Amino acid sequence: MNWQASPETDEDLIAARDFIAADNEQSALDFLDAAFESFDRLAQFPEMGPPARFKHRSLKGVRFFVVPPPFNRWLIFYKPAGKSVEIKRVLYGNVNWRQEPERFF
Repeated sequence: MNWQASPETDEDLIAARDFIAADNEQSALDFLDAAFESFDRLAQFPEMGPPARFKHRSLKGVRFFVVPPPFNRWLIFYKPAGKSVEIKRVLYGNVNWRQEPERFF
C-alpha cells in the first residue's frame, strides 16, 4: 500500500515544523521524519490506529494514530481507501477535534 497526503496535511506539517523550529530546528526536522515514517507504517498497517468515531457521516472510517515519542502530542488522522491510505490531517493533540470536527475536516 501507499499513502497520499491532503493539501491540509501539507499545511499542517509546515505549521508544525515552523512551530517546533522556533525552539529547535533539529527537532523540527526530526518531527517531519517521524511523521513520514508514521505515514509509511500506516500504509503498511492501515488498521493499526483506532477509529476516530465522529458523528458526521462524511467522516466515517477516519482513524487516528499518535506520532511516536517525543512527538506523541501530535495526531495523524487518516482513512484507508482501497490500496492506499489518505492522510487527512496532522493535528496537535490539544485541539478540540472531537467537539468541533467541522473546524478541522
